[in-house]
Formats: sequence, structure tokens, C-alpha cells
Amino acid sequence: MELSSEYGKVLLRISLSLVFLWFGANQIYSPANWESFVPSFLSSMIQAKTIIFINGSFEILFGLMMLSGFYLRISAFLLSLHLMGIAISLGYNAIAIRDFGLSLATLSVSIMGSDKFCLDEKFKETRNQKV
Repeated sequence: MELSSEYGKVLLRISLSLVFLWFGANQIYSPANWESFVPSFLSSMIQAKTIIFINGSFEILFGLMMLSGFYLRISAFLLSLHLMGIAISLGYNAIAIRDFGLSLATLSVSIMGSDKFCLDEKFKETRNQKV
């Protein structure tokens, strides 16, 4: 693969991972800032802070997986679906449009698969050396 496209994949994966990690950490440490984003149908069943904690934890866990390239296709796909669900729940506004674009970029990471700096690639190398 051409050098520029290989590093482009790395840059896209890492930058999107950092976005998910930032939002996830922010939800864990400042849940009150996010309560207004919880859909009313969810907050009527479960406390908003609980939903925010679960959401933040999900984004941190899968953001770390995407950052490290561990099960990259799966983690990026789940994050893409997750963000698409958030965008849809927000309706038509600037935040939803941004989240829709980020969701498609994350889906692109899933489609492209691992790059040479992913743990998935390191595990493949190790398996190939043992065979």
C-alpha cells in the first residue's frame, strides 16, 4: 500500500479514537453536562446519569480498542452504529449532522480494516511466525 494512504488510515483511526475517548471521559467526569442529550423515552426508564455512565464507558472501552487496533473492524463498526443511533435520536440539527459524518468516518475505518500499527496486525505476525 502506498505510504500516504497507509498513514492516512492510521491518522483517521487515531483521531477518531481520541474523539470517542474525549467524549466518553467527559461523560464519566461531568455527567450533568450531558443530561439534556438523553432522550426522554430512555430517562423515563433509567436514571439519566446511569445512561450517561454506560454510554461514556462504552465509548471509552471501544475507543481504546479502536486506538490500539484491537478487534478494529468490530470496535469501529460498533462505534459507528452507536454514533449513528445518537445522530438519529438528536433529529435534524448541527450536532446530529456532525455525528452522522463522524459515524460514516468511523464506518470507513471498519471497512478499511487494520493498518500496520494495529494490535490486530501484530497478532497476525505472531501467529504467522508460529506456523
